[in-house]
This record gives sequence, C-alpha cells and structure tokens, in this order.
Amino acid sequence: MSRELRTAKMKKSSGGIKKSFTNKKFKSGAYSSFITILVIAIVVVVNLVFGKLDLSSDLSSNSLFTLSKDTKKALKSAKNSVTLYYLVTDGKETEYIEKVLDQYPKASSKVKLKKIDPVVNPGFASKYLSESEAGSVAQNDVIVVNDSTKNSSYVQNTDMYYSNTDYSSYTQSSGEYYLDVEGKITSAIQKVLAEKKTKMYILKGHDEQEVGTTMSTSFSKMNIDTDELTLYSEDKVPSDCDILLINGATKDISKEEKNKILAYMKKGGNAVINLQYGTKDTPNLRALLKYYGLNEQIGSVCETQGNYYNYVNSVIPTLDSSNEIASGVSGVVVMPSPVGISKFKGARKSLTISEFMTTSKGSYLKLDTSSGKAAKEKGDIDGPFAMGVSVTDKIDDNKSAKLVVYASAYAFSDDVISTNQLDNGSLFTNAVKLLSNSDVEETSINAKSLSYTYVSLTQGTQFFWATVIIIIIPVGLLITGFAIWFSRRRK
Repeated sequence: MSRELRTAKMKKSSGGIKKSFTNKKFKSGAYSSFITILVIAIVVVVNLVFGKLDLSSDLSSNSLFTLSKDTKKALKSAKNSVTLYYLVTDGKETEYIEKVLDQYPKASSKVKLKKIDPVVNPGFASKYLSESEAGSVAQNDVIVVNDSTKNSSYVQNTDMYYSNTDYSSYTQSSGEYYLDVEGKITSAIQKVLAEKKTKMYILKGHDEQEVGTTMSTSFSKMNIDTDELTLYSEDKVPSDCDILLINGATKDISKEEKNKILAYMKKGGNAVINLQYGTKDTPNLRALLKYYGLNEQIGSVCETQGNYYNYVNSVIPTLDSSNEIASGVSGVVVMPSPVGISKFKGARKSLTISEFMTTSKGSYLKLDTSSGKAAKEKGDIDGPFAMGVSVTDKIDDNKSAKLVVYASAYAFSDDVISTNQLDNGSLFTNAVKLLSNSDVEETSINAKSLSYTYVSLTQGTQFFWATVIIIIIPVGLLITGFAIWFSRRRK
C-alpha cells in the first residue's frame, strides 16, 4: 500500500473518530453520563453531611424521648456544668434509657454524657458512691456529678424503666410499663446543683387528708424534704420550715396553734392551705384566713353546663394565665367538691391578693347538700368564687409572707391525679415552687406510660384512603407517564 493511500485512510479514520465525538448520540450519552455522575456525587455529599446531623424526630404518642420545657428551663438556669456517667457495657444499653439520656447534651452545653463500662472499670462508681451503692451498681445505672463541687446523685435503672407492678403508685392497669428517665435524671441534676434545699412541714392532728403517693413523689423529685408537724406539742413552727402545709383539715386548729402559725408567718413564713368540703365549726382556721383577707364559705360550689366534669360539683375553673402558679398549667383542671373562697372586705393594705382560679358567673354555692337536688335552690349563694388564691403580705422592704389557698384538698389526692388525665398536680407543684427556698429551678417531671396507642379509622375513612392508594395514585402515575411518552414521540 502506498504512503499516500495509508495517509488518506488515517485521515478518514481520524475524521470518523472525531465525528463520533461530535454526533448527536455521543452528545446525548455524554450529557447522560455527566448527569449520572453529578447525581451520584450529590447523593454522596448529602449523605456525608446529613450523617453528621441529628435529624431524628420523636414520633411516640407521649413524646417519650423529648425533654419537656420544664427540664430545658432547669438546664438553662444551671450555674455549674454537670456530667451524666452512663454505666453500661456496649451492646447492653436499654434503648428507652439511652435515647432520653442522649437528649441532655443536645439541650444544654452544660451537660455532658459519658459512657463508662462497669465491667472494664469496676472501681469507677466508688469515686462518687458509698460502698454499699457502689457494690450494687448494675447495667444502665447513671451517676450525675456536679463538675465543680463533685456532688453526686445515683439513679438506678429500675427507677427509670419499670412495670406498674413494681410501684404501687402506678396502678392504672395490669402490666403497664412506665418511663421515668427524664423525671429521675432532671431531679438528680437539680439535686447536685442546689446549694439550698426546701423544707416542708405537714401539719397533723386535725384529721387532715393524707398527702398521696403521687404528690409525695413530686416533692421528692423536686428535692424537697418533708416532715410531719404536730404543732400543739411544739413551742413554735420549726425555724427551718420554708413551707407549712395544711392539707384538708376536717377539725379546727386550736387558738394556740393559730397564734403559732401567725407568729411564723409574720416573720416571713410561707404556707399552703387546702380546704376540705364537709368541714364545720373551724373558727380558728377561718380567723387565720381572715387575717390574710380571705373568707371560706361553707358549702359545695356547683357549676352550670359546660363548666363541670361529670357532676355539677366537679368544677372546671378558669385559670388566669398571667399568674405564675397558673401559667405553667396546660391541661384540664378539675376541683371536686370545692368550698367557696372570696375576698374579705376591709383587708389590710399590706396584702396583695390574686385569684388565679375562678368559677363562672353561673356557679352557685349549695348550702344544704342533704336535699339531694343538684339544681340551685332558694338560699344558695350566687358565684363566681375563687378556687385558688395567692396572698402576699409585705412585712417590710426586705421581707414578705406568702400564702396559697385551694378550695379542694380532694383535687390533689391520688384518686384524682394519679391517672395523669388532669393537670391538677402542676397547680400544687407550681405553688410549692413559688414558696420554695431553693436556689435552683425546681421541677417535677411525671413518668410516661409506654402503653401503645392505636389509630382508629372509620369505615368511610378506610374506604377513602384505600381508593386514593390503590386506584387514584397508580392511575395518576400511568397518565403522567403516557403524557410524557407521547410528547417525546411527537418530537
């Protein structure tokens, strides 16, 4: 083959190759390849970025793994940093506990979470716990430590995740499980941060209503020390008393006890008085209330349609959200068999009285409940009435006494609040916070039920969604695909 012929063939071949790189098929293929590579690159980058982010959502019905606003508020007010030592071996984590613990460092930069393997580090717990506690450490226990003071608090896993058969205070239904990680951990954080603790004395000797397990648990979570007080055998209210609680006394206090309580209050003392329906002839207790500008009206307050729960004397009051006791209450509050509270005319000018919970104008006070008639009768007193009142008595420029009075002691009994269907407990704990002597933000987080809740659909709703999923969506996709195919073919 001649040299010229070979050269011509080479030019023809190179021209063909060059042409293949410029034809429509190559351009289309190259564009497709570029788009494919670009999409793959974007997917890789997005996965790398999103892998570093926490985009998980808590879809549980009770927000099991989401910290409450009260916990976040307590963490925000923390002065010192805190470390949560999670004692667990890799692979033995209790998911319910671990998920909640993971939320604390995310909620506050002052909280650190560190995993410690108790098998690899058997002596770690003894740094912060007593010999007996350190010897009983188990998987999924937590030690909460104030990094500055080294104060510590020990939380066992059995207190954070348990069955109602383990705790008599939770007996709603057989075999129900509860998660109390947030309640116990937040309480422990408050405990190690607090420099001052609140002391509450509960008056005894007048057939008072017992403080139920649910409220006692709340006080414990708030790190409030409680003790009983038989005042008639004491010279005075103890000097370390921050809050005096009179819970549904059905018998009157003596004149001497009244004077001891007044002496305590005049020095800047604080008290909560829960009144009780059915109490009669309590002139000394009423005199104590009168001194603080309040009048107890004996009888049972009843409500009209829409303002009561099941029975007319189970009152659903209106809450004043501007008041600091009522502001944190988001659920329904019911006051069973309440007495009437009203302001006393001619109250002292040093008193500031706030009615933060009231009945409607249609309410009435039944003076004679033995008639058996729920409707208003002749002689019954027209409302409205106060169901919750706070009183501040300014003693001098630096000192004041505070009193909170509720119209129903039943409202805070286990029968009413242990079901977690009502928000009565928040009213009580908010009052205690107001009167507290602690230097930290006190709060009590309730345990959350792990019972499953199911979504129920009516027959009509089921038919609607079946039609959408089985017929409308597939048909829509087919029509869209056909329209795209037809438009491309015409081109």
